[in-house]
Amino acid sequence: MKYLLGIDLGTSGTKTVLFDENGKAVASKTIEYPMYQPKNGWAEQDPDDWYNAAVNTVKQVVAESKVNPVDIKALSIAGQMHGLVMLDKEDKVLRKAILWCDSRTGEECDEITKAVGKNRLIEINANPALTGFTAPKILWVRKHEKDIYDKCSCFLLPKDYVRFKLTGKKAIEISDASGTNLIDIKNRVWSDEILKALDINSALLPEIIESSAVAGKITKEAAALTGLAEGTIVAGGAGDNAAAAIGTGVCRDGQAFVTLGTSGVVFAHTSKPSIDPLGRVHTFCAAVPNSWTAMSCTLAAGLSLRWMRDEFYYYENKEESSKGNDVYDLMTSEAAKIPSGSDGLIYLPYLMGERSPVLDPEARGVFFGLSARHTKAHLTRAVLEGITLSQRHNLEVLHEMGICPSVLTACGGGGRSNVWRQMLADILKCEVDTIKSKEGPALGAAILAGVACGMFNSVEEGCSKFVSRGEDKAIPCDSETKRYDAIFALYGSLYPALRPSFAKLATLRKQLDGEPVPKYKSVFSVEFERFGKVISGVDTQKVYELLEKVNCPSDAVAYVPSEPILEIPELKEDLQNRVFGGLEIEMGYCSGHNRVLNCLEYHRNSELNITGTDAIFMVAPITAIKDGIVDTNSVEIFFAPKGTAVLFYETSLHYAPCHADDGDVFRVCVVLPKNTNTQRPVLPKECAESRMLTHNNKWLMAHSASPEAKLGITTGVVVGTNLKLD
Repeated sequence: MKYLLGIDLGTSGTKTVLFDENGKAVASKTIEYPMYQPKNGWAEQDPDDWYNAAVNTVKQVVAESKVNPVDIKALSIAGQMHGLVMLDKEDKVLRKAILWCDSRTGEECDEITKAVGKNRLIEINANPALTGFTAPKILWVRKHEKDIYDKCSCFLLPKDYVRFKLTGKKAIEISDASGTNLIDIKNRVWSDEILKALDINSALLPEIIESSAVAGKITKEAAALTGLAEGTIVAGGAGDNAAAAIGTGVCRDGQAFVTLGTSGVVFAHTSKPSIDPLGRVHTFCAAVPNSWTAMSCTLAAGLSLRWMRDEFYYYENKEESSKGNDVYDLMTSEAAKIPSGSDGLIYLPYLMGERSPVLDPEARGVFFGLSARHTKAHLTRAVLEGITLSQRHNLEVLHEMGICPSVLTACGGGGRSNVWRQMLADILKCEVDTIKSKEGPALGAAILAGVACGMFNSVEEGCSKFVSRGEDKAIPCDSETKRYDAIFALYGSLYPALRPSFAKLATLRKQLDGEPVPKYKSVFSVEFERFGKVISGVDTQKVYELLEKVNCPSDAVAYVPSEPILEIPELKEDLQNRVFGGLEIEMGYCSGHNRVLNCLEYHRNSELNITGTDAIFMVAPITAIKDGIVDTNSVEIFFAPKGTAVLFYETSLHYAPCHADDGDVFRVCVVLPKNTNTQRPVLPKECAESRMLTHNNKWLMAHSASPEAKLGITTGVVVGTNLKLD
């Protein structure tokens, strides 16, 4: 009898499974290890924990099975993706590995996008720069730990490091390399263009090999540690999800699976690259030669449930373990007693930021709708539902790409649960089946090993021989599907509403950690998105030159709605057509000396401000107005550097800009539809809002301390502190 070993190197632990030549699991062993989080959003592990777990699980499996080691013909590893392992010239690990779920590299992602170009990066790599990927981690270490970076002689990924320790041969396997942001996806090679743009020495990157290729053989030292025969073939292996695809038989077009491990994945096979233009899901190279995959990744799927277990079921876990039971069975059985929708409680599974489909490293977990009626069981069901609703969010993106599986194969811990499997069917609105083997990635790794040693002629042949469909399946329930449609609609609205708050929370976390933060938020930030946006392509240099020619008092504010000096034909025509869609416009200015809020105004249209100096804007949402009153607690302050064209939406309240901390005056060109801020129209009948109308298309609210309030020109009121910049 011939045997194959599959090693599943996960985030929680490493599992090794020995399979016979018929695909039957003969023995298995799992060893867990810790994850370190030195700061909020950071995630690291010790690479030697992986290696020791692999060595010891293999050793125990070989001993337990009593199989002759020479009959174990090959092994390969399925591994967590994206983690950065750095080796020095002596092949020693330089620092803990930064993991796939680490979200510290937002700035580095921006740098990559700028250096390569957003569209060009997707064109070459099929993916945007993401915090989970490897390239941003490399740049982060280079920026923050340069002494370590300078000592580095080689970058490896988690499973590739363990394989190197077993064989002495360095290489990076293709499906895993796809998650680095550094390869040419279509040609399956390192991208010289990307490496050059990021100034990464290609000598630091080992050769790329295919998943089923022979990567090396077990060394004498590794044989002594593991009990394997020296010279045992080791295949390239695959990233965990690529291996899981093989282990579930997903190796041909039209096939897909959903896995609920530490992360949650919807994964589809394709014989050609299928790319989401918005980069919401990922396109990688498949473990099948000349094939690709479209996949999503919810960062904290099973991780959310594990957090729930550790924080809410500590004592139950100990008790169930003492009985030989799995506490997850208890958790899901309790959740099953709660109706769908968890009595109005919705969970957003963003414990580690998020990757698909919202691409936000600053997002964080949320229980929305929590009330005194909710129990621990409600929270558990909400977590299960929130994870599954995230999979639906991702599946709908695949639908947009033309990938519409009618059946999904469930694997991972979630796929073994009847409760969760039915929830998947009801929420995803498609049949969910299973496979007989419960080993997923480990089975996929074993199949790849079988190809490497010649037991199978192809990956497809290995899948047909080793993968069998299970009897367990779930069919969508129409009544539950309708309920979940309504729940999903609300779920889908929560992230966009909370996105600015997540950005604020990120700043607060930095403050609480004692890190420096900018005094003012930027008009380029996420937090400004609800108030307006920066317009590119405006000739701001020309505007600056013209602003120098108009009045700018040093002790007051001057405002002119329409200024001929600014209204030169080529500039006015560009703004009128490109920014205001053909509406006739006026170009005026607001300049002078100001550091106080005083008032807030709004128009029935957007307003474009082009800064001739650094400027500071105080803004608030129009929804903050209640009965003609707005509280300054709703006001947020943003910095715009000189040469920025800032468009304020009509739903934003604003007023006169302020000069920057290091200046005495500000100069801003103000662009509005023609005749705005001219004489107030005569109204035959007044109402509460019209009494705030002080000029044509200008509604004003004034603070009692302001000159405007003292003149009594509006009934609109600003309450709270009249904000003044220090």
